[in-house]
Amino acid sequence: MTIQDLIPLGPKTTMRIGGKALYYAEILTEKDVEEAYAFAKEKNVPLIVLGGGSNTIFADEVINALVVRIKNDEMQINENRVTVSAGKILGSFLNDLAVKNLDLSALTGIPGTVGGAIFGNAGQGAKGIWIDSFVESVTAFVDGQWKIFSREECDFRYRESAFKEMTPAPIIWKATLRVPSRPEADVKAEIERLIKKRIETQPHIKTAGSCFKSLPDGTPAWQLIDAAGLRGTKIGGIQISEKHANFLLNVEKGTFEDAVKITGLIKEKIPEIAGIEMRFYDTEGRLID
Repeated sequence: MTIQDLIPLGPKTTMRIGGKALYYAEILTEKDVEEAYAFAKEKNVPLIVLGGGSNTIFADEVINALVVRIKNDEMQINENRVTVSAGKILGSFLNDLAVKNLDLSALTGIPGTVGGAIFGNAGQGAKGIWIDSFVESVTAFVDGQWKIFSREECDFRYRESAFKEMTPAPIIWKATLRVPSRPEADVKAEIERLIKKRIETQPHIKTAGSCFKSLPDGTPAWQLIDAAGLRGTKIGGIQISEKHANFLLNVEKGTFEDAVKITGLIKEKIPEIAGIEMRFYDTEGRLID
């Protein structure tokens, strides 16, 4: 593992926002994980795991942290049981499974990595299918120790997991999933159908993905944002998408401050709106609301 200094973070995130990481490393092995943890502890800085760069926005200055990206993307298949590394890009994972007659098409169109998807229990809306439906166990490095979590120990909920609540944040390394069988042609047809639907209904330019969670009763956040008359609203270089009101777009060199302000406006205008899905990191590597 090589630790790099002052690496620009903006190009590594889907919204292209963010300053520089004081320290940055790409993780390929379990030893790298342990070394990264030890380095962050020695330097007394937070360790931030960056998946595919979706749902993450960094402050525009130097982030006083060690930012790591899991680059291991190995996958092992034993009939319907699949063990996959956290660094595997979710879209590639779905396609690789399809050619093995395995169906994870319900997660089509979700950006980022397998590790990020498990961390945030990614999936469809509040009443849809989430990745936890398939998870059997998760291996993670937690506060200096390796641990295997059963599905129950992961405490999955809508867009939540036990991993989100751990301090310091864990490093999810791999997961074992049980994936249902389905003919390759059928899986690929379903993936194509869902991708087409997402292209028709969601923006795909410099966006971090869905911003706010659905309400507990299943009401999607975009309906609340639209009803409040905020569709298309712009602050600085960040705009609430006109195509899908729960997406923020970086349309004109948007800044971290622009993104914070526009999410603050949404919460002010819609007090009942549910929690935010995006992670905002300040210059000290701390998550802010």
